[in-house]
Amino acid sequence: MNPTTLPTRRRFLGRAAATAAAPFLLPSRIWSADTAPSDRLQLGFIGMGKMNSGHLRSFLGRPEVQVRAVCDVDTTRRDNAQKTVHEAYQNTDCAAYNAFEDLLARDDIDAVVIATPDHWHAFVAIAALKAGKDVYCEKPLTHNIHEAKTLIQAVKDSGKILQTGSQQRSSKEFRVACELVRNGLIGKVQKVDCSFGDPAGPYALGEEAMEPGLDWDRWCGPGPLKPYNSILSPRGVHNHFPAWRMTREFGGGMITDWGAHHIDIAQ
Repeated sequence: MNPTTLPTRRRFLGRAAATAAAPFLLPSRIWSADTAPSDRLQLGFIGMGKMNSGHLRSFLGRPEVQVRAVCDVDTTRRDNAQKTVHEAYQNTDCAAYNAFEDLLARDDIDAVVIATPDHWHAFVAIAALKAGKDVYCEKPLTHNIHEAKTLIQAVKDSGKILQTGSQQRSSKEFRVACELVRNGLIGKVQKVDCSFGDPAGPYALGEEAMEPGLDWDRWCGPGPLKPYNSILSPRGVHNHFPAWRMTREFGGGMITDWGAHHIDIAQ
């Protein structure tokens, strides 16, 4: 295998390298804040499930940024995210895409926020870096060591910023706990045990009728093309974390879910 090429399914689809709460309006004063329109960070959001819907709403309240585009392979979630932006900004300037490559091709987007299912993380992040975008990507960044090495090299080659979504690092409780340990205030730590739940198992779901407006082939992406089941991609806009993370072909179970947080803090 070429070490610079990630493994793909059908050559990476042939060519490719939400909260449901009521909408809110931004006060007009936010646009007269200190940040000039030309200086705002222009953002794109890729993967509009529960996690990125929350990120989207948080960024919409920041005067330093402007959300330019959203992307999701599910029409309902994609349209809902676009509607959220339009209602927040009180305009219709936010574009919506099915394919993340189309979003990354835009020259007016500075950075992207990636919260797709885990098996897509490395592919989208690497493509974004190659497109000259700074990247915030949810954990886990990669599924295997080869993806990790390829992503590290992409960061070095691009000179762009990559941040992973390890939110516990920003939580007060964990920061205080780590400082207590580092300063020896609880004595010398000999051992740290982490408990976070079950590993992922192989795909073992029955086939369901396809969700209208869902590009299932692209959802599976670099993973194997499995029969559609709403446990993996829930129908419509939802407010829970889907169980694709417990399916080995698309997620790493609790080891890469909560484990990514707890092991990070422990080390």
